[in-house]
Amino acid sequence: MLEKQWYQRRVRGINKQLSNKMKCSFSFLALVVALCYFSAPVFATYGLDLSQATSQSSFSCLHNNGYDFAIVRCYQSVGRVDPNCASSVNNAWAAGLAHVDVYLFPCFSCGNPAGQVSATVSYLRNNNVKFGMLWFDIEGPGTYWGSSQSANANFFAGLVSEARALGVTIGIYTSASQWNPIMGGYTGGSPYPLWYAHYDGSASFSDFSAFGGWTKPSIKQFAGTTAICSAGIDKNWYP
Repeated sequence: MLEKQWYQRRVRGINKQLSNKMKCSFSFLALVVALCYFSAPVFATYGLDLSQATSQSSFSCLHNNGYDFAIVRCYQSVGRVDPNCASSVNNAWAAGLAHVDVYLFPCFSCGNPAGQVSATVSYLRNNNVKFGMLWFDIEGPGTYWGSSQSANANFFAGLVSEARALGVTIGIYTSASQWNPIMGGYTGGSPYPLWYAHYDGSASFSDFSAFGGWTKPSIKQFAGTTAICSAGIDKNWYP
């Protein structure tokens, strides 16, 4: 009888020890999961765009300040290739930036949208300029564009058509306040990545509202002209 009672106590003791160990294991696992969740790094990339000649030393300084990509103007709104484009792009790469794109600010009043794209791409290729994407800068209703939204849309379609024919990857820089007055309800830009501007100082897409057929953006320009590292830049971000 005593032996039986001892055996029962022994079994209960073992079960209690196992239960405590399981509780500890589950508690430890929960702690690990919580730590992983709350300490998980948030990956985001900061970059810049610019329209002035910029040296390698300035780009190196910018890179050291956390800027990892650059978008350099390569065609001016007056209807000519930007002569500073090639050197600035090359300087950005030499400084170690991870991605370097270019943008084209079209000249509507000059006409010939295909010719503007062709001139830009020829300049880049003839100068052996390495670049990722070509962005079309669509802004300035009433200033850089005509009063006819259908004519504006046709001109834009000419830009896109030529870029595609030349095998260039494109994106669109604009915002609702610019696109809608220029293009009206036209959605021909929406198949391409959107880089939008909203100078709220916030590196976040939380402010974005759909427009022009776009339901989500790719890049946000969140701050305008900023003087840093002997350069004038706009600040950009993507998650």
